[in-house]
Amino acid sequence: MSIETTKQMELLERAQKAGIDLNSPKAFVTYLLQQGEKGSVLSFYKPNSVEFDLEKFNELVAKLTKA
Repeated sequence: MSIETTKQMELLERAQKAGIDLNSPKAFVTYLLQQGEKGSVLSFYKPNSVEFDLEKFNELVAKLTKA
């Protein structure tokens, strides 16, 4: 796992422990913004784009919930 992916997994784990619905990317992003993690939100967007990388997000959530 890359450093970025590890950081993303840590953020997802924190959100999960806080009771955030990880089936909702919007809820997750809102949680990060409330935590002051503005820069971290960008790591879930496609490179050089304003499009949220839903595929990557869902893949990481699946790994987290499978573990």
